Amino acid sequence: MSAREPFDVQGNEKATIDDISTILLEEHLKKTGSKLAKQVSKLGAREILDQMELLVGPPEHERIKNVALMMFCDHADKFFPYMQVEIVRFPNGSIKDPKNFIEVPPIKGTVPQIINRTMEKLQDMVIEEYVQKVPDRMEANRFMSYPYEVLEEAVVNAFYHRDYMCYEPVQIEIEPDHIKITSFPGIDRSISFDTIEKGERFKSKMYRNRRLGEFLKELDLTEGRSTGIPTIQEGLQRNGSPRATFETDEDRRVLWVTIPIQPDYFESLDSLDSLDTNQLTKLKNQESVMTMRTKSNY
Repeated sequence: MSAREPFDVQGNEKATIDDISTILLEEHLKKTGSKLAKQVSKLGAREILDQMELLVGPPEHERIKNVALMMFCDHADKFFPYMQVEIVRFPNGSIKDPKNFIEVPPIKGTVPQIINRTMEKLQDMVIEEYVQKVPDRMEANRFMSYPYEVLEEAVVNAFYHRDYMCYEPVQIEIEPDHIKITSFPGIDRSISFDTIEKGERFKSKMYRNRRLGEFLKELDLTEGRSTGIPTIQEGLQRNGSPRATFETDEDRRVLWVTIPIQPDYFESLDSLDSLDTNQLTKLKNQESVMTMRTKSNY
């Protein structure tokens, strides 16, 4: 095995074919329109994996590639400890009131399942639409607290570029005015700190999990080709939000992505918080209210 061989295509020494879920395998093949979907029950998991080039080694020492476990194993964290997302919310801010927080149970599963479950939780917790009625104009201004596609891109990137030998989860901290996503490792050393600070496009000389990226691309969860950062920044710009910031440490061990809340939405929260209960009830019942917030329809 080459020392430069990406981890996701290396054979796993502990896994057996029984660790692969034929249900998950068939679901993926159906979603991606593969003709192999109709053959799963007939051929079985081993033959399907072989045709997908997800097995490695001679017959007497055949191993399942790590990416197959990331995609089709119900208990992937058995092989990749802390392959999970941990979400914590600080209603008043982690600096102002660090002891007041809400923790979400760790989100586990396959990589696609974790991404989808994380987005479902973020959609429920932080994604809201802000409708601002403008005097003397029929059309209202509409913004999102956080654009769905921006958060999704950031979460997908955290797993696409993750070090699966690292015993650290993807961490998401929800502050009153921003969301911070922490993942491991940091940005590749081929990308300068000046480029990171600009936060425009990070074009690495090497993808950490290229085969995993191909699977995520099949599911329309990523485009690849170093388009993640532009997608995030462009999505925020369209929403009237400040740019995201990207930080890493000197040793490139960790990456912090900070996504700001939409300013007008944040101001609307301050306005509503300043009202007493009676005023708020009255305001919600007025059809002529100038600003209101409604749940996203994503």
